[in-house]
Amino acid sequence: MNKILLLTSSILVSITASHANTTQNAPFKKVNHCDSDGYNGSFCSKKNIARYKNVLKTQKANFAQHYILLNIGNTDALELIALDTKTGMAYPLNYQYTGWENNQGATMKKPSFQYSISQPKVCLSGSQYDGDHPGTHETYSNIRQCFEIKKTEDEIGFETNYHDQIQYEYNEKTKTWKPYE
Repeated sequence: MNKILLLTSSILVSITASHANTTQNAPFKKVNHCDSDGYNGSFCSKKNIARYKNVLKTQKANFAQHYILLNIGNTDALELIALDTKTGMAYPLNYQYTGWENNQGATMKKPSFQYSISQPKVCLSGSQYDGDHPGTHETYSNIRQCFEIKKTEDEIGFETNYHDQIQYEYNEKTKTWKPYE
């Protein structure tokens, strides 16, 4: 009886140790770029750093094989960051997405985003704000745009080719958004 109990305990410890090694994420290391391009968020605030540490301890990858895609904004203003579960690095998507607007600029619908564990692409829908840089400020109302997390020679970050960007206009009569022709 003692041998069976010892064997069972040994197997459980082995399984638990094996499982722990396959699901443990790297500890948080740092944020690749701290600036949030002039909007209200801060990718490197103490609050967000604590959040990244906790998420890396408690969650599994949900994006592009080994990243955790996290909204540090809220449901009215998306601010996304990808946490690398292998390295502990954090890579911000340096845009803020707010809601869908009617022709008078009133928000009619919350922004949204779609992504998967198997693909490196995230698609956001809403109104894009990319900050307040003199000469480079751009805001796009009612768009759908996709970004890929990519590794270049120098760094890892989000990129877009703008070819898949679709801008929509609001139809007051039908109360729907349709792609610009």
